[in-house]
Amino acid sequence: MFMNEYEVVVIGGGTAGVASAQAAAGQGARVGLVEARRPGGHSLFKGQLPLQVLRKKMESSGDKIPLGALVQAMEEKAEQTSREILEDLQNAGVEWIQGEGSLAGGHQVLVHHDAQPSTLKAGKVILASGSRVKPVTMIPFDDQTILPLDGLLNWDETPASVLIVGGDTSALETAQLFHLLGTKVFLVDKNHRLIHQQDPDLISALEAGFKKQKIKVLLGKKIISLFKGNDQIDITLDGGVKFSTERMLVSGERLGNTEKLGLDPLNIEKGGNHEIWVNETMETSLQGVFAAGSVTGRSHSREISEEEGRVAGINAAGGRQTLERGQIPFCLHTDPEIASIGCLSGDAHFKGYRAVEGRYDVGGGKESGNPSEGFCKVIADRDSKRIIGAQFLGGQASESMRHLQSTLREGASIRDVVQSGDENPIFFKPVIKAAKACLRALSAKR
Repeated sequence: MFMNEYEVVVIGGGTAGVASAQAAAGQGARVGLVEARRPGGHSLFKGQLPLQVLRKKMESSGDKIPLGALVQAMEEKAEQTSREILEDLQNAGVEWIQGEGSLAGGHQVLVHHDAQPSTLKAGKVILASGSRVKPVTMIPFDDQTILPLDGLLNWDETPASVLIVGGDTSALETAQLFHLLGTKVFLVDKNHRLIHQQDPDLISALEAGFKKQKIKVLLGKKIISLFKGNDQIDITLDGGVKFSTERMLVSGERLGNTEKLGLDPLNIEKGGNHEIWVNETMETSLQGVFAAGSVTGRSHSREISEEEGRVAGINAAGGRQTLERGQIPFCLHTDPEIASIGCLSGDAHFKGYRAVEGRYDVGGGKESGNPSEGFCKVIADRDSKRIIGAQFLGGQASESMRHLQSTLREGASIRDVVQSGDENPIFFKPVIKAAKACLRALSAKR
């Protein structure tokens, strides 16, 4: 047994863990990152990123590609990206430590690997061990036909039909992927609208797009019973809706991967789904121990995990930042692509703002980088003239909202954004034009 000393030790090498390590190293801390597998974690090898790679491969081909061939291409891309992540970490001065990590006290981390276990001394610790789909009592997972959502990568052949249970971003992206593969897609969600917390115009556009693509969306429904036969699954929903499908994928609640972290002897507080409770600085109930990513029980999203990791890393290295959830983009990589950030115009008054909205309708073409129609909205507070939210429907919507994220962090005014026009990438132009419309509306309300 030997001892290595770090100012910050991160357990988990997924999206949140990598962001934590890079942020802490950026503050000048000596950082060790403990991970049993490959850099990139679930998001890279099983989560949202593979879905996006598969979809882009389908769109660029123009032809239907067998699912097995798509998965092989995705795995090759994931391996390449994993190597790049490791190189970036090493260039940032982060030490990669292969093994399974657990807490051995508030300032010690035990690393289990093929050789003798080793102990790391840690000034601060960040837990970023991720999560997994919570089993559903009445939906029996197996190895081939009924699987958690990320289990689709186990399939070599494209199913003739598939039922997707859940309405989160991964479920919606998966539904559209199978549509592109030529599969008959059913999507069941307990909510009465898709992405129900988003802008109503975005919701309507997404639902209309799914209807046009003949994706059968069954909203406000729950599974009452299922019967698994030899070659199909018979489904009954509340309200008496019945249909059959060849395969089934389930999204929904998640369980934090906390069983092997050694939390109980340290009395670190957790919730009913094994999620680690944190405060606004991402610190747990044990001082000096932070947590980030889906292990905290928040929405399972790459954008949220990255921001939580960034905040945790800065604070573990001695900084003082709080997580501003309103400054984290929501991104949905479907067709149409959808993204938003901040609050909606209709919700602004609940947060003490007086909202003024500007809108630009995107007609497609080179200027927007969007081949289809869409729109961008920018919302500002009438009193402070600062941007408090934005929504985008159309090509490169996600890139635009990520670009706007830094502007919101800096507290830029609507005029600052308008005047920065030529300094921004071309895909950001619809945001600039919506900001100009918002500025005109502000001027008219004086």
